[in-house]
Amino acid sequence: MDGRLRVLGLLLVLLTAAGFQTIEPLGDVVDPNANITWPPPVYVLRGDFEVRGTVNIDDAVSYFLEFRPLNEDLTPQEDTVPWIPAILPARGPVEDDVLGIWNTAVVPDGPYELRLTINVSSGEPIHARVGPLRVENDPPPFAITPTVAAPIATNTPLATPVPDQSLPTLVPTPTAFSTNPEAVAVISGNVRAGDNTGYDIIGSLVVNQRVQVVGRSSSGSGWWYIELPNGRRGFVAPSVVQVSGDLSGLPRINPPATPTPVATATPELPDATITNVRFDRDITEGENFQTIVTLRNNSGVFLPRVSVACNFTPMGDLFSTFVDGVSGFGQVDVAITVRLDEGGGDNVTANCAVDLNNEIAEVNEQNNFFNLTERLDNPDDDD
Repeated sequence: MDGRLRVLGLLLVLLTAAGFQTIEPLGDVVDPNANITWPPPVYVLRGDFEVRGTVNIDDAVSYFLEFRPLNEDLTPQEDTVPWIPAILPARGPVEDDVLGIWNTAVVPDGPYELRLTINVSSGEPIHARVGPLRVENDPPPFAITPTVAAPIATNTPLATPVPDQSLPTLVPTPTAFSTNPEAVAVISGNVRAGDNTGYDIIGSLVVNQRVQVVGRSSSGSGWWYIELPNGRRGFVAPSVVQVSGDLSGLPRINPPATPTPVATATPELPDATITNVRFDRDITEGENFQTIVTLRNNSGVFLPRVSVACNFTPMGDLFSTFVDGVSGFGQVDVAITVRLDEGGGDNVTANCAVDLNNEIAEVNEQNNFFNLTERLDNPDDDD
């Protein structure tokens, strides 16, 4: 065992000395307002991994995490090799907290580098990069340390009458859990000042984000009244979240009066819409397939670079990519590679969306969603 530790220590020294340990900006002091603090270089990741860091730039518009494989010698690839989105774009600020959750289970095991990209209104994006990182969701058998049960201490029995050896009835100790109402986002969506899409957007939720539920709309719309991490409160549609806890005492909240729209000239804005979603084949558990999202710009104004994502339910697996842009009244098919490793034999729904975080001002932001439900075949089923 000591020999293995010495080899591991020597490997880490060699990696650092050879310049393979990468933190961006390269050669500069790490910016305390734009950085990844966790994971550190030379770290093993698996499953859903929380990436921590800081985004505290005055003119930041949004940020996201992206990754790409390293070369076999653990050096970074050429700048022409594209980065792959790890999370959907989000908005800060974030102070040494969770930037996002990277689902490493959907990428092959191997060495990677991870990059934080912060879009700013004043110029080029700001980057912070860390590597090498190793994704290892399927370790080799010899690397798995078996769990050995600790020996149970026994006492030498005294020369006394043998007590009743029957096993006592064990009363289980209840596991403490909170009954406070809370909501978990099943898809990314907007939080609004009132209980319909006519109200202003005051915030947003990303997939798997957990928030407190503090009320329900009194209008009968079914919208929930929630509290965001920054303390601001607003309404969210029931299709966006899954609610749990004791809901019996929730107060009914009167939404504010819908503001009367002011007649204005039609703005010169793009209009992204998803007109169709399809799969390139019959989908089967454990096999890659393409989700083809048809994206159209219904405006004559150019649509800039935008995110396209599909969240598969009920398993909650998120897959995303970016489109560099769509010309006025143009249309493109966007292919997203998907692999679902559970749920075979049941229906799954692809909840697809464009520009989830409303980073791009549009003529109409209510046509950014499209759902497709199909059966996910089980590979063990007979044809």
